[in-house]
Amino acid sequence: MEVNRGHAKHIIRRAVAYLRIKVNQLRSILQMFLRFHKMRLAQSLGGLAAVLLFFHSFSSSPVAISSSSPWTWICSPEQKICLKQQRNQTLVNQSEAACRLKCSPENYLWPLPSDFSVEEKFSIFNPNNVAEFVKAPTKEVKNMVSDAVAWQVEKLVKNRDIKYSSVKTNLLVVISSDLTKPDLNMNEEYFLEIKEDGENILEVEIIAETYFGARHALETMFQLAQFDQFTSNFIISSDVRVTDKPFYPHRGVMLDTARNFIPVENIKTMIDSMSYSKLNVFHWHITDSQSFPLKMDSLPGFAEFGAYSPEETYSQWQVEDIVEHAAKRGVRVLPELDAPAHVGAGWEAVDPSYTLCVNKEPWTDWCVEPPCGQLNPASSGMYDVLEKIYTEFINMFGDTQFHMGGDEIHVGCWNASTDVATWLEQKGRGREEEDIIFIWNHFLQESVKRIKKAGMAVPKLILWNNGMTKAEHIHLMDPAIFAIQLWTNSKDLGDQTIKTVAEKGFKMIFSNYDSTYLDCGFGGWVSDGNNWCAPYKEWQLQHQNDPIKMLEERNVTNLEEAKANVLGGEVALWTEQADGHSMMSRLEPRAAAYGEQLWRGPSTGSWMEAERRMVRHRGRLVDRGVGAETLTHGWCRQNEGKCVLGAGLDTDTSF
Repeated sequence: MEVNRGHAKHIIRRAVAYLRIKVNQLRSILQMFLRFHKMRLAQSLGGLAAVLLFFHSFSSSPVAISSSSPWTWICSPEQKICLKQQRNQTLVNQSEAACRLKCSPENYLWPLPSDFSVEEKFSIFNPNNVAEFVKAPTKEVKNMVSDAVAWQVEKLVKNRDIKYSSVKTNLLVVISSDLTKPDLNMNEEYFLEIKEDGENILEVEIIAETYFGARHALETMFQLAQFDQFTSNFIISSDVRVTDKPFYPHRGVMLDTARNFIPVENIKTMIDSMSYSKLNVFHWHITDSQSFPLKMDSLPGFAEFGAYSPEETYSQWQVEDIVEHAAKRGVRVLPELDAPAHVGAGWEAVDPSYTLCVNKEPWTDWCVEPPCGQLNPASSGMYDVLEKIYTEFINMFGDTQFHMGGDEIHVGCWNASTDVATWLEQKGRGREEEDIIFIWNHFLQESVKRIKKAGMAVPKLILWNNGMTKAEHIHLMDPAIFAIQLWTNSKDLGDQTIKTVAEKGFKMIFSNYDSTYLDCGFGGWVSDGNNWCAPYKEWQLQHQNDPIKMLEERNVTNLEEAKANVLGGEVALWTEQADGHSMMSRLEPRAAAYGEQLWRGPSTGSWMEAERRMVRHRGRLVDRGVGAETLTHGWCRQNEGKCVLGAGLDTDTSF
């Protein structure tokens, strides 16, 4: 019997994906096995360990040992910062980490929890002696928790030479839901308690409805674990109570992988980095007029024509791997197929009449950046292809939510098309702006029908703000179907976009370019000078980018309803001038800065309050393998409060 080649390829891809998953599971099991046997070995040393290590960390209170450093760290009770002091016989000999866990230890936390108590005391923490007790509805949830613990331990320990400690940590995790895939309404709340229970015992309790809340609790816990260079032990805050949940459900990073291809491993690094700040949406702008790197079974020619090279593509199993990896980190993947503008690459595989203005020159007359290209909204065959693409996307990413793009449509391109003119004439229309809006609306409504047929029975769609979100046209869109991602300039109060969208009852995601576009402030790539959205958007802008304030500034008439309709926000990295080598320094720690605003909402403090924590968090990102941009120099990191100018900060500098 003849075997269908496409079906055979699909089976092979599934088999490869299955093997890859099993290898990752085996790696996790091996890590836990090694960690377990380290613990058993430590326990088996018994009395011998007590004799050999009598002068070391035999109790939960770290013993200060001799250090070759001429410096020590002393907490200033007034300023609640650790001061670097030259050692003498009257000062306690302690490391910077030990001092800081006894001097406002909450400054290690990012984002700052909504309700917390972290006392100024700590214990030795032995990451190789953690006993897990997980209560959850399914084995899959239990395994996800164990994997999350092992991963946190791996990121903490790395290759450090840790001295033996008999301190044991009992970690109890209680989860009531069997949810394993992040969704729009997942509960991310958690309760965390850390306390000492007699000598050499730490008790940690985590209670959450979902794995995703429990994962956040583990992140908070491990942020309070620090390496003491003076004692070669890990230490952790030992009197902690945290009740925490996010203010906004949508806290994201938009990454463009079409202008420059981003390898899978770099995407995974970004997702890991997002999880360190409790960000939960990876908005994947996967295609554009420049390239179409996604492989699709039903339309293989799109990647063949549209990718920069055969190596610069994403296979189905790679996408599934990214989605699974993201879920473990508490991150949902939101795919975007930008249309009807920003298309061209890949569409060479189908009838050329399905697109308009592709590669048309001079590009400045037909689009906002090269190369040009738009879909032909008058072509019925084009919608058949769109439906196939939607089906592929839904099969790979699921049907939770879909981003349709929709911005920067060039009216002149459609107006120059005889197909569009003929279609409009048949409908009794002309070629004025309202006529172009008429066919644009036809494209939107037909796209919604095709998405339903592709498998999203109840469409949950997102659009960038565009010409259709103007006050005179927005009535054509249904707020029950579309949410609007706002990229307009929030500082321009004369622009009515935010006010219009809010007052018409749409759900909103804030990515206003004046604060959240992380590609801004670099050299021009189509001219000299700076790029279009300069200047550079410093982390303070993201941290203070308050959606509610923007609504209040515009005096929206339905303020309380509008506040409730704010889903959250995203930072955005368009990659005309970034790739896998440079992306993390563009993203972090600025993505983390917006993460705190989106987690805490109106409770977010000033950037000055956050500065010390931000600097420490950036250091943690680097320690965990993220190439985050540096924020200040080493002297300022070690002398908190001496560099940042502002009221209430201790500085001897005067001008």
